[in-house]
Amino acid sequence: MREHARKNRLYGVATGGVLLTLAALSFLVWLFRPPFPDPETLCPTQRPIRAHTLVIVDRTDRWDPLIGDTLTQLVEEAQGSTDRYEKFSIVALDARLSTHPLFSVCNPGEPNFLTDLYKGRRYTKRDFDRKFVGAAESVVAQIRQPAQAATSPIVEYIHAWLERKDFDATVPKRRLILLSDMRQNSNRLSLYRSREGAGLTQFVSSEMGAAGKNVDYEVYFVAHGHDHNVPESQVREAWNRAFAGISATHEWRQVN
Repeated sequence: MREHARKNRLYGVATGGVLLTLAALSFLVWLFRPPFPDPETLCPTQRPIRAHTLVIVDRTDRWDPLIGDTLTQLVEEAQGSTDRYEKFSIVALDARLSTHPLFSVCNPGEPNFLTDLYKGRRYTKRDFDRKFVGAAESVVAQIRQPAQAATSPIVEYIHAWLERKDFDATVPKRRLILLSDMRQNSNRLSLYRSREGAGLTQFVSSEMGAAGKNVDYEVYFVAHGHDHNVPESQVREAWNRAFAGISATHEWRQVN
C-alpha cells in the first residue's frame, strides 16, 4: 500500500514537472513572440521605430546613365545593413518635389523559429523577398534613369523629412544617404548665386538645426560635368561648414 502511494506521488511530481515545463516554454514563446506587423509597411504596430535609413535620390540634374549602376549597388548595400524591424525608405527629389516615399518598409527579417511558429515560413519568406527586397529593386529600376528639374531645393527637402514622425528626432537611430551633386538651388538660397557657398551654413542651421543634429549623413557626390562654374571643392567646403554648424557627422564620397 505504501509502495503504491509512493509511486503515485512520484507520478504526480513528474506530471507536475512536465506541465510546469510546458507552461514555462509556452510563456517564453509568448514573451519573445514577433511583433504584429502593419500589412503595408511591415513595421511593428505596437512598437516605435528604433531605426530608419532614408535614401534620397536627387534627380534634378541629368547624370550619366552609368550612375544608375552605382545607385543600384548603393541601395542593395544600405538595405542589406538594415536590421530586423528597422525601416528603409527611398525617395526621389525631382520636378514634383514630392516627399511621398517611393518605398518605405521595415525589414521583416529572414524566417526563424518564432516567425515560423506564429506566421509560417512561407508567409515570412514572401514578405522578406517580395515586399522588402523585391519591391525596393522595382523602385530603383524606375528612378535610376537620368532626369532634371528647374530647381534643386536640397536643404528644404531634407527639412521636410526631418519633420516626419518616422524620421524625426524621436527615432533613436537615423541614417540619411544622399545621391546628389549637392548644388543647393532654390529661391531661398542658391549656390549658383552665392559666393563660395556663403549663407549655406546659416540656411542649414535654420532649416535642419536640432532636428538634423543626430543624423548620420552619407553624401554620394555625383560629378555630372554640367557645373564647372561651381566646382566640387567649393560645394564640398560649403557643406562641410554647414554640417559642422549643426554638429552633424557626415561622410563625403565621390561617384564617378
